Amino acid sequence: MFRRLTQALRVLARRSPRQGAGPGVETLWDTPAEAPVEAPARRKSAARRASPRPGRPVRYFDLHDDFRAPGRRELGDPVSLDRRKKVDSVWLFTSGAAVHGLGKLRAAVQPPGRPLDFSLAGAGLTPIVHARVASIFRELAPDDVQLLPVEVEDCDERYFILVATRLVRCIDERACAEAHRYTEADGLPERVGHYRTVRGLRIDPEKTDGARVFRSWGWPVSLIVSEGIKEALEHAGITGARFAEVTGPTPGKHRRKSGTKKPRKMRR
Repeated sequence: MFRRLTQALRVLARRSPRQGAGPGVETLWDTPAEAPVEAPARRKSAARRASPRPGRPVRYFDLHDDFRAPGRRELGDPVSLDRRKKVDSVWLFTSGAAVHGLGKLRAAVQPPGRPLDFSLAGAGLTPIVHARVASIFRELAPDDVQLLPVEVEDCDERYFILVATRLVRCIDERACAEAHRYTEADGLPERVGHYRTVRGLRIDPEKTDGARVFRSWGWPVSLIVSEGIKEALEHAGITGARFAEVTGPTPGKHRRKSGTKKPRKMRR
């Protein structure tokens, strides 16, 4: 886990920022055949379960890969099967913009293990989701995501790359536990203004313009989803996903350390 995250952060430090990310969406897939058909009389649709409750503050969550899942398989960075087309960067699918013109995609399995419904693949931490997860995002956030079919090595199930197509300036630096930007002194002029370090991420929900899925500008490594989508994924029993809230009180502040203090030694 730590090796992958370290590698990803190193690539991020060298990555050039993308321009003009917008809400454009390309529909590249049909309703997954594997998605369970729910009886309307017994179970609510994901959209009804995710309806906002009046009077409650808006909450958002950082959607992570649960690296703690025992025996989980690891997926490699997606590649194009067309030799004439190339994935220019491992961060292409996590830049907050739609992706075009790559043809059929495949992700290698390294090492093999138990398949999960949600995984972050390779050094680029590309979200790869099972068809039933894709159906939830298609229903709840059709204007915020692009779903690209991807073949997973030695697997007959249908999977998709989940691309968040919105890049939103919403990080609340004062509320984060720590947030540092790149400066000219860092020697990376293309990164100046972007975030070098963010701990305890917090965003301002009033700046999200109602988006349900997006990447945070300056720190797109975080995939942010609304509370409604979180609840729908949890209700569906999705494996491999875990959530960290990015709204609410500042993390790490006004918090007592756990444990009992050791008594001081008496001086003689």
